[in-house]
Amino acid sequence: MPTALVTGGAGFIGSHLVDELVAKSYDVAVLDNFSNGKREYISSLPSQRVFTADIRDRDQVARVVKEFQPDIVYHLAAIHFIPYCLQHPYESFQINAMGTKVLLDSLEPSPPKVLFFASTAAVYGPSLQPHQEAEPLAPMDPYGLSKVCGEEMAQLFASRHPSYIVVGRFFNAIGPRETNPHLLPDIINQLNRGQRQISLGNLEPKRDFLHVRDMAKAVLAVTEMQKEGVAIYNIGSGKQYSVLEVVQCCEKILNEKIEIMQKAQLKRKVERPSLLAGIDKIRAAVGWQPTTSLQATLEELLAK
Repeated sequence: MPTALVTGGAGFIGSHLVDELVAKSYDVAVLDNFSNGKREYISSLPSQRVFTADIRDRDQVARVVKEFQPDIVYHLAAIHFIPYCLQHPYESFQINAMGTKVLLDSLEPSPPKVLFFASTAAVYGPSLQPHQEAEPLAPMDPYGLSKVCGEEMAQLFASRHPSYIVVGRFFNAIGPRETNPHLLPDIINQLNRGQRQISLGNLEPKRDFLHVRDMAKAVLAVTEMQKEGVAIYNIGSGKQYSVLEVVQCCEKILNEKIEIMQKAQLKRKVERPSLLAGIDKIRAAVGWQPTTSLQATLEELLAK
């Protein structure tokens, strides 16, 4: 039975990944400081497999790694709500970049067979075309920059060890258990409160939305390959929708008119017009493709 350590495993994507690993009979442990994650999201794990620790704490992280001795490490612990990262760039860099360094240092004495690093589409520069893994990186904000640093450190780790390193560049995950006030859960929360006049900022930007369960399955698929070296994959749906199109889809599901009130304070000063994943590489490598549409996801969320 492989042992798998998931940092940030009580969070949004992490908890769904834990579900997938448990379903496949992995021996799973979670390291999380529970600043955003919730214990009830990983209720399938016994208490001795849940470690409350901060990814920046060298002693705590080293203790967990030494005690659990994971075959596979999934590193998802991070701050990834971009408005917060913009307001707290130093804290974001400390957690996302230096926290990654702390984890990698703790793995040096006994490197795992596989290390997955959760990166982001924010490492790319603005483009109206689907992003490809080989294109130059040009992050627009502290969050994207912190993840570029993490990617580079993971690749340096691969140069010293025979581990298989996978960098997964996440696009926009959506679905149940969201732990940050991103755009889509904000829309859903307003509608589920009975509001049919909702407050939003920018309406034109398009995003690539992927159901979180599909994302977790993609992560598992790319890490179950028996390889060495470094592999980088976009993990998205390959389709994009504007904010207005998301609202229109909600109107169709609810069969009700939704009025949008645009508020200046909700508009981002710097905004990408498009963020779309090219997913040919992951499809060719493992045969993975999304199974849940945006509409099906919205139907699931609006039914709660």
